Amino acid sequence: MKISSWNVAGIRACEKKGFHDWVAASKPDIICLQETKALPEQLSEELVKPGDYESLYGSAERKGYSGVSTWVKKGIEHKHSIGLGVEEFDIEGRCIISEFETFILFNCYFPNGKRDHSRVPYKLEFCRKVATKALELKKKLKKEVIITGDYNTAHNEIDLANPKTNKKSTGFLPIERDWMDEFQEQGFTDLFRTFSPDESGHYTWWTYRGDCRERNIGWRIDYFWSTNEFVTNVKSCTHSPEILGSDHCPINLEIGIP
Repeated sequence: MKISSWNVAGIRACEKKGFHDWVAASKPDIICLQETKALPEQLSEELVKPGDYESLYGSAERKGYSGVSTWVKKGIEHKHSIGLGVEEFDIEGRCIISEFETFILFNCYFPNGKRDHSRVPYKLEFCRKVATKALELKKKLKKEVIITGDYNTAHNEIDLANPKTNKKSTGFLPIERDWMDEFQEQGFTDLFRTFSPDESGHYTWWTYRGDCRERNIGWRIDYFWSTNEFVTNVKSCTHSPEILGSDHCPINLEIGIP
């Protein structure tokens, strides 16, 4: 089974830049989208009823902001729920939780801490709620959990091109990176790093300024993490930096289902 995740930075804009071509060529079984920035009624028929997929949108109350969407190939049994059950997060359209036969999938758009760091406390509250909810569901449903999406944090120096000049930037603040250490200690694994533990130069987001994408001056802030016990089911975890259409690139997870 293939799961792909992509912060599309506005699904309507991305649709005009080859989004449907990517879906047709890549053929994921499950697609998790973040920062859709639209209500379903604002979208084309092809985005609302996308052919081979069933789609669900978790939109923000504020128009043109945030939002997530999960697409599942028809014929794959699943159940969805929108949100974490916490109003201050759910009004921003940041999470869809999907239950499949053998695992649970969180599609999350983690908050940005903002340049003045004013949203960092909100961001960390969201992060901790996601981890808590995931562990609760693991225990209740007796299924392992995958958490994918735009985490808006680079975990270690290897995960961004210029760590020294970004130590005071949100997305690489010590307090944000400490949460990822905490996340790991709670029993979660960064799946990309199980395959490429020491390789630098692997990024998923590049600013539009200064030809940074062409020069590969970026950040790895989009992830697949899972509960530790799920790791043995993972065949590969890759990035697709050649796919344009957003300032992020898609990330991909191949899993074997027992």
